[in-house]
Amino acid sequence: NAKQDKIDPDNRLLGRMNIRRMEAETIRDAILALSGRINLRMHGKPVPVSENDEGQVIIGVNTTDSANRPTGKKVDLKGEEFRRSLYVQVRRSLKLSFLDAFDAPTMEPNCAKRPVSTVAPQALIFMNNQFVVDQSRVMAERLKKLAGDDLDGQLTAGWEHAFAYEPSGTELSRAREFVQKQTDLFKERKDKTPELTAMANYCQALMSANRFIYVD
Repeated sequence: NAKQDKIDPDNRLLGRMNIRRMEAETIRDAILALSGRINLRMHGKPVPVSENDEGQVIIGVNTTDSANRPTGKKVDLKGEEFRRSLYVQVRRSLKLSFLDAFDAPTMEPNCAKRPVSTVAPQALIFMNNQFVVDQSRVMAERLKKLAGDDLDGQLTAGWEHAFAYEPSGTELSRAREFVQKQTDLFKERKDKTPELTAMANYCQALMSANRFIYVD
C-alpha cells in the first residue's frame, strides 16, 4: 500500500518484506516439531552422519568394515537422531543430504551470506526422502492420538500445526476428499493400515507445501 511504500521504498523492513524460505536447518527442525519427535536437549556431542547404501548422507553411525563394505549393523542412537540440526555433525566430505538440498553452507570458506535456490531436488526430497516419509507417518500417528477417530479433527489439527491457522471449509473439504481417496487406494492395494497410510500422505503434503517452508 501507499503508506508502506513511502515508509520502506527499498523493501527492507518487515512491513513489505518479500516472502523467504526457511533455512535448511529450520526446515528439518520444523518437520521434527510437527511429528513431535524433536529432541530439545542442549549441549553434548554432535550427532554423527554417515553414508547409506544409496550414497545418501544420513544421520547414523558408520558401520562399514575396513574395506568400506556395509556390515548391515545398525547403531541405536536412542533419540539423538532427532536432535535439532544445530547439533548435527558437520563434515566437509559428508554433508547431510537433506540439509545440502536446501542450501546449507559449505564449511570450507567463511560463509558471509547463504544462497537461496529453488531447484527440483528440493521437491524430490519431500517426495522420496526417508526422513520425510518416516516423520509424516509419525505425525499421522500423533494426529490420531490427538483427535481419535474424528477425521475432520485430525485434518484440522494437522493443518493448524503446520500452518498456524484453522483451515477454511473449502480447505478442510479438499483435505477430507484427498484422504478418503487415498484410503480407498490403499485398501485396494491391501495395505495393512490404509487409514493411517492415507493420513501420512496428507501429513507429507502439508510438509511439502510452500506455506510450510516459506515465511510470508
